[in-house]
Order: sequence, then structure tokens, then C-alpha cells
Amino acid sequence: MAQTFSLYFQAIELQNLNFSRFTKRYGTQAHKVVIDSQRDLLLHLIGLSNVNNFTLSIRYFHNPEESSEQQLKLYIIANYSANDSYDLQQARDEIASFFEVGSLSAFYKFELLQKELSRIPELKWVNHIGEVIKPEKFNLQGYYLPYLFEANKDNNMLAVCDVLHRLKEKFLLEITLQVCQSSEDRETLVNALGQMVAQIQLLKSKSKNAFLDTALKTYTQYQESYVNRNLFKYNIKALAVTRNNIRTVLMTLVQSATKSNSYGEQDYIEIVSRDRDEQKFLESLSATENIEISTAVERNGWKGDFGEKYIREPIQPKLSNELGDGSTNIYSSPFNPANFSHTALPSSGGAIIQTGNSAITQSTNALKKLPLAQIKDLKPLHRLATLEEISGFFRLVIPGDTPVPGMATTGLHKSTVEEIFNSYSHLITKDEYIVGLDDDGNPVTSSWSEIPHRLVAGVSGAGKSNFLKWIIFQFLYVNPKRRIYIADFGGVDFQWLNHMGVNVEIETTPENCPNLVEKIHREEYERRLQLMQEYGVSNLKELQDEGVEIDRTLWIIDEAADIADVSSKLRDTIEKRLKEYARKGRKYGIHVIYCTQRPTTEVITKQVTDQCEEKVVFRVSPDASYRILEDAIAGDIPKDAIGRAYLNGSAGQMFVNTPFIKMPSGSKVKLSDTLWANLLAN
Repeated sequence: MAQTFSLYFQAIELQNLNFSRFTKRYGTQAHKVVIDSQRDLLLHLIGLSNVNNFTLSIRYFHNPEESSEQQLKLYIIANYSANDSYDLQQARDEIASFFEVGSLSAFYKFELLQKELSRIPELKWVNHIGEVIKPEKFNLQGYYLPYLFEANKDNNMLAVCDVLHRLKEKFLLEITLQVCQSSEDRETLVNALGQMVAQIQLLKSKSKNAFLDTALKTYTQYQESYVNRNLFKYNIKALAVTRNNIRTVLMTLVQSATKSNSYGEQDYIEIVSRDRDEQKFLESLSATENIEISTAVERNGWKGDFGEKYIREPIQPKLSNELGDGSTNIYSSPFNPANFSHTALPSSGGAIIQTGNSAITQSTNALKKLPLAQIKDLKPLHRLATLEEISGFFRLVIPGDTPVPGMATTGLHKSTVEEIFNSYSHLITKDEYIVGLDDDGNPVTSSWSEIPHRLVAGVSGAGKSNFLKWIIFQFLYVNPKRRIYIADFGGVDFQWLNHMGVNVEIETTPENCPNLVEKIHREEYERRLQLMQEYGVSNLKELQDEGVEIDRTLWIIDEAADIADVSSKLRDTIEKRLKEYARKGRKYGIHVIYCTQRPTTEVITKQVTDQCEEKVVFRVSPDASYRILEDAIAGDIPKDAIGRAYLNGSAGQMFVNTPFIKMPSGSKVKLSDTLWANLLAN
């Protein structure tokens, strides 16, 4: 006797696809890889041997009474039967293995709930059930057409989750599939398809009609894809407390899961209620509770004797605009099944046998084995789908650039600056500094000796100014006597440095910036050139080896856009010096950090991007990101991911999370309570 068993999995955490381990491995293809892994799940489960009635259900359960990151729960439930306990256990182990170590486990953390089924929501609160069913066209004269689903294979379910998150009541979205093996008997369906195709071909020969063209194309597709392939029976349901939210959720799902078409919600959605359609409602609810497929909900077109009509019954076009202009009748005599002529019947393989003498010579006995098909023989089509059709619906939510609302997503590493400094201060040297942490929590460093100049961009509030302070701290931590020049036209971001006794010169007005530029050139560049000539050496390190007390110099331009606004001549002068330092800055130890909130073409010229070989780009617009990185990737950084940037430099190309560094602030934040106290210790 067959035994039935169910496995319950919950996706307790979603991976962030922006993590470096994904971007390094998959680049921009991570989303596609996740979709492929979900397809692999279905292919894998189709192939399970010694298992009957295999059913797989995805459940999105929204409960507004839970905490913000627990309001939306995602379950996968497998239900199947086997003839003995050995086959049952073997299937269980194989299914569990796929979720625990298969390709899908790289993107979703699943937990097996066999011992915690109390976490599965009970359904006593459900009063209404809505279903998505293939669009169907019914013709009173006996014509029927179920349309195919046209899947949007890129559906990430985020739009659906957004809608669910805004609901104020419990809501369950269910997508359930049951495997129909290709070995199952489909003789009745094959026969009906063959006769329908033949009938449409005959109609087309008598009357031209665009709808007939669509019908013939659709039924031909059914013949080609449904006869000898594995199919799925499906239920796509919304279970709700009140009726009013069902259509909103299901139409959002339809719009996300299918390609754009002319069908409206009335073509997809049917709703039954506990108080109005009790029998159908309870049957559908029971199927959900037992992880089964229900066909209780169907369209009104199936009421009465519509399904009993023969496919070959005469259709009177004059009574239906769908089948012609009504000017002529295709048939003039009444239909009599006893006198029916077997033309264009399907072969045993479902192919259409042509009419004419070749058809007449077919075996009479073989032809008699094929009964006259009725419309109801085609009814299973509206509850069947291929893997390609259903793939847009059967989808686990794929995290995007922002977290899935209501669900826990693996967070970015947000170690404090103190934790980073205490763990990795040995990486801060005269030649290197720490940019931040990658998405796996590993430190990412940058080298002054390898890349002398940097471009830093980011909109206001994205973390750019804090990052500059983090660099300044490390630059001075190595040697507090190092000199820093800052063009800070905001006038407040770096004034605190004047109270720390370090070698910092700050210029706050763009009009006086030319004097600063020439001072740097004279006192830093020309002086180093003179010393190198004097000692007969060619770079900063060799000069230091000669005992000359000299170190790297840092020039920070905090808002390059202000310079461009004041004077194009000043901008050209800075770019001229930047080009000069770019050629010799590595040898001379002069480094420029060129920063802007407005990376327009006037501010970030090709000259700048060419000379600043390392780019650190915080959140900007996609266009600005592409202008700097030749990739819009930094435009996808979430607004709340302050301190997150895309790095293109000596460490490679990756996302990096820069730490927040607390600054001394009058009597409120003492120097001794900040990391800056370490400068005094040196």
C-alpha cells in the first residue's frame, strides 16, 4: 500500500547577491544563475524514481502581527507517495540533500521543519480563495480555446513581495505543482487535440479569420509540447481574510510572471468564498492543507452541457464574431455523429493525417479505435503547464539591490572602525591603508606606491566625507608629521584637524585655490625634484634611505564641482598639475584624491579619470556610475547602505563597506574617546 510523506522547508535567510563572493564568481549574471538553480530544482524532482504524485508547493505567508523582518515567511513543501518505506526514505534523503547542499542552497538558507510543524500557519482565518487559471475562451456553438502561459523568465517576485508587505491582514500566496510524467496515458487528450486542429484547419479553408489563426497556432503548440513531455498540474492561489486584496496580489503576480499581453484580470482570476461557494471553497482549502492539487474552482463556461459537445459539431460562424464575419455558413446540413466522416484524424503519435485519398486508404479498423472527441476532453489543458510555461510563477523571491520587505537578508558587514583597527592595524603601513571590508568581512587594502591618485564620488550622505576622514586618519597614523593639503569649500568638514597639531593646510574658498595649487607645486613637487637631483636618486624611498626626513604628501580636493563652477581656467590648471603628478607622483610621493558629489562630464573629465587610476564610487546615479566606472553598478547601491562603495583599484573590482569613524566634537565627544587618540600615542 502506498505511503504518503511531506517535507517542510523554510527559507530562513536570503543571500545578498551584491556580496563579493557572488559578484566575483558570477559578475552581473548572479540573477540568471539563481533562476537557473530554481529551474534545476524542478528538473531534479521530475527525475525522482519510485515516487508517485510528487507535489511541490511554494508558500508566501504574510503576517503583519510579526516583527518587521519576520512578517513574510517563505516555505517550500514537498509531498509524495511511495510503495514502501525504503523508497519513501530514499526520496526524502534525496530531496533534503538538494535543499541543503544543492545549487539552490548557495542563495537560500533552508531549514527542515519536520519537528517544528507548528511554525506552518494554520488556515482557519481564510474566508476567500482566489486562483490564477489560464485564460480560456468559450464559444456557445462549441468552440473552446485555453491560452498558454507566456512566462517572464526574469521574474524576481519583488513586486509581489512589496504588495504583500503593505497588507494589513494575513495572506497566503500559494504556487503548487504536481508532476505528470510523460509516460502517463494521454490518448484521450491527444485524440481531442488532433480533432480540434483538423476542425480549425477545415474552418480556415472556408473562412479567413485572425482568431482562427491564433487558435490553430495555439493548438499546434499544445500538440508539439504536451504530447510526449513531462507536464505539471498547477494551482496558483491567494488565500485571504477579506476578498478585496486578492485581485491586487494575483494580478501583480500575473504581471510579474508573464510577458505583457492583452489579457485582463478577468481572463486569469476566479474567486470563491466560504459564505457563497462553500463546497468549492472547502475543497480548495483542503487541497492547500494537504498539499494537493484542486480543480474545484473553474470558470462559468464549463457550466451546463458545454463540455459534452463534440469537437466536430458544426459551428455556425454567423452566430459568433470570433469565427468570421457571419456572412456565410460553413455547414448547411445538421450534424449527425453516425454519418461523421473521419477526415484528418490524428495518428497514434498525435500527428495529423492529411485529408484526401491517402486518408481513405488508412486502415478502417485503426480509424474506428479513435472515438469522436468532446470539448471536455480538452478541459485538462487549462490545469496543465510545461516547465517553460510555469517557470515564471514557480519562483522563490530573488533579492535585488534592496532587501526583500518583511524577510531577513544576509546583512552587510558593519564592523566598527575600532574593531577594524584593533584587528587589522598591522595592515596600515607607509605604503598601504585599509579601504574597508568586503562582503565576507575581509579587509580590503589600497597601495599608495602602486596607484598614486584616487577619484572618490558619491551623492551627499552616501559616506564620501567619512571615507576621506578614515583615509586621513590612517595617513597620519603611520607618521603624524606627514603633510596634508585640503581644498574644502564647504568650510566645516575638516576644520577639526586644525586643533590636533598636525600638518594640515585647509583652503575654504575656490578663489584662493590657485594659490594653494602653486604652493603644493612649489613646496612639494619642485622641492622633491631638487632633493632627488641633489642626492642623485630617482624616487621617494631612495631619498628616505639617504636619511632625508621627507614623507608622502596628500592633496584632497573635496568638491571638484565647486572649482569647475568658479573657473574653467582653475580646473584646467589643476588638471595640468594632476597630469604632471600622475606621471611622477608615484616617484615623488605626492598623492591626489579628487572628490565630487556631482560627477558630471564638466567635473569628471577624461583627463581626471585617466589620471586617477583608482576609483571609489559611493551611491551615485546609474549614468554617473557608468561615466566613472563604465558600469552602472554603483547606481544600484541602496540609499540606506551608507558607506558602501564600489572599488576599482589595486585590490581589484568589488563592493567594499567603509567604516564610520567618530570625530572629536567640542566637549561632547572627547579626543580620548575616539580613534584619533592613537595619533597622539605615536
